[in-house]
Amino acid sequence: MCFLWWASLLIPSLVMSIVGRLLAPVLPLFCDEQGWLPSWLSWFQTPDNSCDGDAGHRERWPKDGPFWTYARRVAWLLRNVCYGFDMQVCGVEIEETDEITCIGNPDIGDQSGISGKCYREAFRNGKKIAFQWYYVKHYKLFGKWNKCVRIGFGWKLWNEKPFIAQFWLYCNPVK
Repeated sequence: MCFLWWASLLIPSLVMSIVGRLLAPVLPLFCDEQGWLPSWLSWFQTPDNSCDGDAGHRERWPKDGPFWTYARRVAWLLRNVCYGFDMQVCGVEIEETDEITCIGNPDIGDQSGISGKCYREAFRNGKKIAFQWYYVKHYKLFGKWNKCVRIGFGWKLWNEKPFIAQFWLYCNPVK
């Protein structure tokens, strides 16, 4: 049943990702001094970082001033399009007592350098409430191991409990 629920959320998430990309150049105009959007625009905001981004994003966009702050915020909103919507509306609340199982290698990832597959499921009282399928294949480009294919869908089930598992559909052949 959770597979059908996930599939039913594809269209709303896709529509919001289009809306979010169209609004990304306008949304920074609504940010406060610290880079936070007002609560009525929370669907476009990441809950754990302002529109100025995390430390890695700040390293990529180190300059300050009106233009650079605006550009940094637009870039963050494009990178994390409708993050709040995919958590608040399409997300699944994972409780402390829920069981999460894992088949495959949980250490795979674009940053770890480990290729493979991993399938996770979350259960509440024996009933499946969420799943995550994740695939990473690292490869050489121009003689360097610096790229990977990264595909994932379901809900992001890799946080410590409790948390809200974000709705997820991701495919990047050159991450």
